[in-house]
Order: sequence, then structure tokens, then C-alpha cells
Amino acid sequence: MWDPNYILSVVKDRDPRIGSCADTGHWVRSGLKPVECLRILKGRIISSHLKDLNEFGKHEAHDLPYGTGVSDVPAILDELKRQHFEGNISVEYEYKWEDSVPDVAQCVGFVRGYEVTRK
Repeated sequence: MWDPNYILSVVKDRDPRIGSCADTGHWVRSGLKPVECLRILKGRIISSHLKDLNEFGKHEAHDLPYGTGVSDVPAILDELKRQHFEGNISVEYEYKWEDSVPDVAQCVGFVRGYEVTRK
């Protein structure tokens, strides 16, 4: 269920603890801009699977280290911060599965660096 408008229609009149996992990879592959999707789901984001991808609107797009792809990870993190998001963010990295640790570490470093530069 990647369509934020559909998810909002299902959860909007329910307990605020019922919401969405904001999966930026699904959104980017589907041609949706993650920041716009986050804004639609404001107040209903429980967690996030954060991805940066090499292509927008392509099902076969693959992961890249944060900040090097088309997902605009800084803007995503800015929007989550603006919404006072306190859930968990999962580094979801499936490209080069057998040798992804260096890229995952770069993603973690990007988020840590973001926190330092945005304080």
C-alpha cells in the first residue's frame, strides 16, 4: 500500500496510533515525490523505510548511498523533523546484497552528519 492518499483515507478517522510506514523507495519508484507524500500523511507516520534511488519513476531503480540519488534525502529528513517525527527510520538497502555494508555505513554516516549540520 504505497499510495499516501489511500492510506490516509483508511486511517484518518481512526486512533492516531494507526498510521503508515513511509517507504520512500516505493514512492520514488512509483513516480511520487517523498516530501509531498510525507506532507499528505502528516501526523500518521509511524516509521519509515528510507531509500535513495538512482532513478525516479522506474520499478527497476536501485539503492544508492543517501544523498547520491534522486530521492532528496535531506528534504525528506527536513520534513520528518518539521513534523516532529519520533518514530524509527530503517536503512533499507537491497542493492549489492552480498556487499552492501560499506554503502549502508555511508547511509548511517549521512544521517549522523545531517543531525550535526541541522542542529
